[in-house]
Order: sequence, then C-alpha cells, then structure tokens
Amino acid sequence: MSGPIRSFTRDPLLAVAHGFVLVAMAVTAFVGAVLLVMAPVMVLGRANIMSHIESEDLGGMTANTFVGIGGIMLLLAVMALLAFLFLRHLLRLIGSVDKGDPFNPVNATRLAAMGWLTLAIETISFPVGLIAAWIAQTVKGADSDIDVGFSLTGVLLAIILFILARVFRKGAEMRAELEGTV
Repeated sequence: MSGPIRSFTRDPLLAVAHGFVLVAMAVTAFVGAVLLVMAPVMVLGRANIMSHIESEDLGGMTANTFVGIGGIMLLLAVMALLAFLFLRHLLRLIGSVDKGDPFNPVNATRLAAMGWLTLAIETISFPVGLIAAWIAQTVKGADSDIDVGFSLTGVLLAIILFILARVFRKGAEMRAELEGTV
C-alpha cells in the first residue's frame, strides 16, 4: 500500500478533506466551463433568444440585459477558475500535511497565494453585484434586493491566510535552523 493511503487511514480528517476538495474542484471546473460556454451564447445569441420570447414576457429585458447577463457569466467563470486554483493549493497543502512536512516554504507560498486568490474573488464579486443590481432594476419582477459590496468573511479569510503564510514561513525557518544545529 502506498504512503498517502496509509496515512489517510490514520487521519480521517485528511481523507475527508482530500475527498471534499477533489469534489469541489470538479464542481468549480464544471461550473466554470458551463459559464464560459454560455456567456458568449447569451451575448451573441441575444437577438435569437429575444425573438423566441413573447414581447410581453420579456419583462423589460433588452439586448443590453443579455449583454449584462453574459458579462456576469464571464465574471463568474473567472471566479470559478480562481476558486479552482485556490482548491488546488489547498489540496497540495493537505498532501504535504499528510506526508508529515507542513512547515516548508512552499506551503507558506501556497497560503499567501490562497490569500491573494481570495481577495481577487472578492474584488470580482463587486462588479458582478453592480451588474446584477442594474439588471434587477431594469427587469420587471426581478429581485431588487441585491447586495453589492465586499464580504467581510472573505476579507477576513484572506487576512487569516496571509497570517498563516507567515506562521508557516517562520516555522520553516525555525526547522531549517534546528536542522543546521544538529
């Protein structure tokens, strides 16, 4: 039996986290791909879509509304890609913990990258919210209670990841110093 499987059986949390992250990566890849395909369909096919809907059923939707929806889809696809990259770093971090070597400079770099990815996702969510609010104002019967802004939870996660990156970097330095004295 290989090493990672044996240690996963000793630490069920790592096994569950590993499985969860793999499923989440598959979901983000699928959602991102679907959105990436559908965004141009929504924009380029807006005239065709509008011609198949009765004019009274459009509820105030115009060609610009479809462009806005396509823009949201494209931005959400970018967010899905960033989430996939975040999860890939997390999966590699889990793997290094599984091998018994969490405090290394690579993990510090991974954690910092995860912090930046979190901030990028939060930044992209702002224009998504603005476009969604605009669409909600132009379409009859749309939910106009759309929150535009940054998530305090996302920003807090980024700060925690940056702090953990420093902790892991310091832990790697201390381990290197200790190994140098032995």
